[in-house]
Amino acid sequence: MIRHTAFLTMALSAGIATAAPINASALNGAAPEAWTTGWTGSSVAALVPTAKPGDQALQFSGNSNKAAYLKLAERQDGGVLIDFSFQYSGKVDGNDFLGLWFGNSSNLDNAYLGPNIGFKANCGNTAVNSSCTNDLFVRLGGTEGYFINGSDLVENTTYRLFAHLYKSNGSSVYNSFDAWLNPSTAELVSLKTPDAQAKPTGSLKIASFDTIGIRTATIDKGLTVRIDNVNVREVPEPGTISLMGLALAGLAAFTRRKRA
Repeated sequence: MIRHTAFLTMALSAGIATAAPINASALNGAAPEAWTTGWTGSSVAALVPTAKPGDQALQFSGNSNKAAYLKLAERQDGGVLIDFSFQYSGKVDGNDFLGLWFGNSSNLDNAYLGPNIGFKANCGNTAVNSSCTNDLFVRLGGTEGYFINGSDLVENTTYRLFAHLYKSNGSSVYNSFDAWLNPSTAELVSLKTPDAQAKPTGSLKIASFDTIGIRTATIDKGLTVRIDNVNVREVPEPGTISLMGLALAGLAAFTRRKRA
């Protein structure tokens, strides 16, 4: 069990938005940007300090389908917003991988085959001179992905990924997964014009989930990948979604000012 790690919920000003963190009972009143207990971690996961005093990120130096995972306080079957930061250090090869997945504790060994978002270097191509250099993907299932154009990542640079997982057109299973890289305030507010949109693929289609986790694959040769500032929330009611986007954008701006 990893202690003092990880399910971060972003604190919003009282009265601004009513959407609750999906693991509210696990927070214990934690302040913004503090790790909390709850994650189960494998031997490839470790806590590392960040540039911010007192802050820690979760870093991976090896491979596991369950590199770290968290059982939620209650099952989710509605739309969710996903927000986290990613960084890597070392030499990247094609198909080096970190994915944040959504699945079920009843099928934990295969949960990573459900919806995923994260890092899949060079569009998953293992060729040394791959013509595709996009590194960030989103998918609803399977092992391939829909890639964000222009996501040729640079070592030791922090990137923000934001996504919306939901059911559309009356579907009983999750069939829409939109992703943004370093989203603008307008995108946070509107949830429109995503940088990538996943279409249903793979055999594992889920109608609900009670566990989130991290999978790593082909991480070797001294490469480390790092995830921080994880924030997964229920999609708020239509009347509050704009205010929530503004709150997320405002907190991001506050964080940038503190780091400057």
